[in-house]
Amino acid sequence: MTSTAETAAIERRPASRVALHALGNIFIGVALGLVSYYFVTDFVTGREQGALRAQIADLGSMGAPSPDRLLDEPDPELTGWETWREEDVAYWAGLGKGDIFGRLVIEGMDLDAVVILGTGRDELKKGPGWITYTDLPGETGNVGIAGHRTTYGAPFRRLDDLEPGDIIHFLSPYRRYTYEVTEKFTVTPDQVEVMRTTDVPSLTLSACHPPYSAAYRLIVRAELSEMQRLEDTPGTPTP
Repeated sequence: MTSTAETAAIERRPASRVALHALGNIFIGVALGLVSYYFVTDFVTGREQGALRAQIADLGSMGAPSPDRLLDEPDPELTGWETWREEDVAYWAGLGKGDIFGRLVIEGMDLDAVVILGTGRDELKKGPGWITYTDLPGETGNVGIAGHRTTYGAPFRRLDDLEPGDIIHFLSPYRRYTYEVTEKFTVTPDQVEVMRTTDVPSLTLSACHPPYSAAYRLIVRAELSEMQRLEDTPGTPTP
């Protein structure tokens, strides 16, 4: 029990000290809440990516982008599109929001993630998402992919690490598209022209900037340098 003297001492405590003590407790509570929030969102996305990887095993070579599965030699001339429509385009045409769009492998930011179709709140909880009003990977056009930098696994946390010359691999069930980074810059959220179609086959990655803020968008632009068909086809078991 609190003694009379202790009670009197508490009552004499300056109001400023009481306020500071209460404020400190609030800050501690907020900090713990943020840590818990990031932990929970990372757990959610980790579980989602695990489930997607289990599904991707049924899509043949997309599940194993190792060099020994490349059917063609590197083709800087970017030929070999004869079956692109009946293979890749047909696959993408059959997808719905949240389905597996492809796989993104970027050594420069230690990323290997399943990309899903769509960039709504529910889709980006699963991982990076293809922006549906942008182009498909192909001979021309601008492929837009967005991802979180701070929550839900933060797949684009290290997007700022990329520099011109870095390599980005995007895999469909039938092809590996290799892009080379050409530039990195920031825009405001309303500058959607960065996602407009292009004559040069391009890939544009986007994430909020700076981290923990949505004031700007960090943009990494890359151009297609190689396209190689993959040996396995959807439904072929991956050893």
